[in-house]
Formats: sequence, C-alpha cells, structure tokens
Amino acid sequence: MAKFIIFLDRLINYYLYFVVMACFLSLVPNINPDYPLFDFIFKAAGFYLIPSFWGIIFSPAVVMICLALISAGLHKIYYKYYAKDEPQIIVMSPEEFMKKVQEKNLENDIITSPEEKEDKEDDSN
Repeated sequence: MAKFIIFLDRLINYYLYFVVMACFLSLVPNINPDYPLFDFIFKAAGFYLIPSFWGIIFSPAVVMICLALISAGLHKIYYKYYAKDEPQIIVMSPEEFMKKVQEKNLENDIITSPEEKEDKEDDSN
C-alpha cells in the first residue's frame, strides 16, 4: 500500500507540472485554443471547469489547489502509517563508524561480566 501511495503522489505531481506547463502555454499569444492538440491540452489541464470571470481563467488555480490538498493528504497518510517501516540510511565517515563500533564494543564489555564471557565462549565452542 505504501508504494501505491507514493505512486499516486508522483502521478499527482506530474499532473500538477502538466497544469503549470499548460498555463505557460496559454500565455503564448499566437496559439489557437481550437486547434485539436491545444484543445486537448487545455481540457486535460482543466481550463474549462469553471467559466472565466472578467477574462481571467481561475480553473487551473482551483485544480492546482485541489491537487496540492490531495498530495498533502497522501503525505500525511504515508508518514503516519508507513514511514516508520522504511529502512533508514545513515551517512557517516569511516572515523565516525569506527567510533560507533568501539562504543558498542565497550557497552558489550561493560554489560557482561568475565564469567558470562567465558560461558558464552564455552557455549560457542
């Protein structure tokens, strides 16, 4: 399910980019919006969902706000239920790594007494 949520989020982001590019395309002065390709692009971007008001088209803004809200909801669902199961990537220098290993070894030496160490060695042999 986590991969499906990530897929949906990416799909929504790509569609959001498509709407933004259609908005930039609509600013080009010599484009005929009745031409089949441009008509398809503008319809797919949601330019005709809401009628224009005083010559200003608000439909792409409404579409982008809705897409942003859906994307935010998907992010909340993902981080609430699935992000904790994701493996964590830790980047550290070799010196930091060796220091962590030495600290871990010291913790193991402190916790176990010499008798327990001998018992563990006997069990492993």
